[in-house]
Amino acid sequence: MDLEQQVQQVVQGALAEDVGSGDVTSVPIIPSTTRLDGVFLAKERGVLAGLDIVREVFRQVDPAIVFTPRLQDGDPFEAGDVLATVSGKGPGILIGERVALNFLQRMSGVATMTRTYVEATAGTSTRILDTRKTMPGLRLLDKLAVRLGGGTNHRVGLFDMVLIKDNHIEAAGSITAAVERVRQAGIDLPIEVEIDSLDQLDEAIAAKVDRIMLDNMDTETMRRAVVQVAGRVELEASGGVTLPRVAEIAATGVDFISVGALTHSVKALDISLDLHMDVSHQQNCSPCAESTRAQTTASAPRSHAELVAATASLRAGLGSQVTILAHHYQPDDIVQFADYTGDSLELSRHAAEVSSPCIVFCGVTFMAETAAVLCSPEQTVIQPAAEAVCPMAEMADVEQVRQACDALESVWERVIPITYQNSNADVKALVGARGGAVCTSSNARRIFEWAFSQGGRILFVPDEHLGTNTTLDLGIPRSELGIWDPLRPADPETYRNCRVVVWRGFCSVHTGFTVADVERMRRAHPQATIIVHPECPRPVVEAADASGSTAYIIRAVEQAPAGATIVVGTECNLVDRLAEQHPDKRVLPLARRACAAMAMTRLADLYRVLEGLSRGEVTNVVTVPADVAADARLALDKMLQ
Repeated sequence: MDLEQQVQQVVQGALAEDVGSGDVTSVPIIPSTTRLDGVFLAKERGVLAGLDIVREVFRQVDPAIVFTPRLQDGDPFEAGDVLATVSGKGPGILIGERVALNFLQRMSGVATMTRTYVEATAGTSTRILDTRKTMPGLRLLDKLAVRLGGGTNHRVGLFDMVLIKDNHIEAAGSITAAVERVRQAGIDLPIEVEIDSLDQLDEAIAAKVDRIMLDNMDTETMRRAVVQVAGRVELEASGGVTLPRVAEIAATGVDFISVGALTHSVKALDISLDLHMDVSHQQNCSPCAESTRAQTTASAPRSHAELVAATASLRAGLGSQVTILAHHYQPDDIVQFADYTGDSLELSRHAAEVSSPCIVFCGVTFMAETAAVLCSPEQTVIQPAAEAVCPMAEMADVEQVRQACDALESVWERVIPITYQNSNADVKALVGARGGAVCTSSNARRIFEWAFSQGGRILFVPDEHLGTNTTLDLGIPRSELGIWDPLRPADPETYRNCRVVVWRGFCSVHTGFTVADVERMRRAHPQATIIVHPECPRPVVEAADASGSTAYIIRAVEQAPAGATIVVGTECNLVDRLAEQHPDKRVLPLARRACAAMAMTRLADLYRVLEGLSRGEVTNVVTVPADVAADARLALDKMLQ
């Protein structure tokens, strides 16, 4: 069972527990046509976690409810910040309200507590681990919240790692005997042994276990254990860990510190859902309209299997009238219906070439905008999930980019702006109007070389890491690379000697990968090839064996010999799909990181769009003003040449 299915089950159980046979208060009092608009408001500072779970709550209650995050999971927030908005029919929102808040408050509490411990150990190589002391039935979500807070998951349960404790040692007679029994049983999983004194340390090392847990040891004893081990095996400190003491423990040099307090006694954060009722939608509620709504609901697919079958039937019926494009990071539920899958560059080319009247783009908004710019005026572009907005694209406001160009023009003879495809149409238009170009991770190097051949210097938006990696890979020294912070712009004079200035923006998926992730996978799989996406920070790219776009990663896996192990640092939907497509190879994620924006497009969204088209109704149309499209196309054409 994958993560999405587990989340669906947890949410289903929570709603069943709360709703039972129905909301006997809201349903009879509030007309079904009443609209509610709500704001999730932070009442105290913290770290956000649980947005995808809240979205799933409202999806199960009423798929028509629109839930729009203002921040991302893992983002810090202050009291008074708006975290998300929700709008839709009143009864549905009220049914989901309490369950949604329960998940959001608890998960944010866990993430906040975790971030506190992680920050207390900053400057060390020690990682903070969780434990199995989680809320019954919510371990999956508790551990997800720990990751969002910057922590690392210990074993999920009794099934995915061997942890030999004092009872096991006593039963077997010794550490050596206990470890041997596990290996004789054919269990091929990491083995950790718990010890409570240095007298046991040499035996544990000799047993060649993967990790040794130092249980309830004082700081000096832990320090001596680190010296004695000398890097031969991972060490984990456990027991007696408190926030005032955690930095002292990390300073001993242990690799991990496990903290039960992250989840077992955490305080739920104070987050409210403030609702406003639009009573204008309560009128004109005729029995005929209600009857039509009920018939539509009754005929809609109810199970996942029915939804798949219904979507397939609609797709077949629409034939060549529709082309479905899906990015590699889309889930399999969507990709199975795609006519074309690809990265941003590949999908842009398809959008410019297909002839069907309707293009259904399963991705994020900037991709659908690009399709709308490149297709013919007679074609219609539809985005099934209109709320699927790329956070990185939102980090570069067009006026901020204009101001940056103007500032750099005061110290450079010629500024050539280059924008990553992950940007909004108005930014692409500005870049096109100023003689610049769009690039993707597949062709960033070529576009940079083109800009230099024009005698210009580059302002690159909005991804700091792709810009940095491309610049340094071209052999340009760091002294000629600057970073533009749109919130705190520096004096333009500081960039006079730079050949490239990169925007301070990032992809939340790829910035989450760390050098520690690379080192961990190298220890676990010494013969593996590690490939990461160039949106990763420079130290991660340098620690890996190779970096490249999604198309590059796919080719590398395809061309690897049978039996090869390839570790991939990119969005986990693509990694999982590659593993399924190449069973003769071992394809592993560097760490499991999913794109929340891509996950907003669900099979039910695609079904609703296709069902509407089958009835001649077009929804979620993506349009770009003609003047913006014209300038944006100038920049996109350079990308496609």
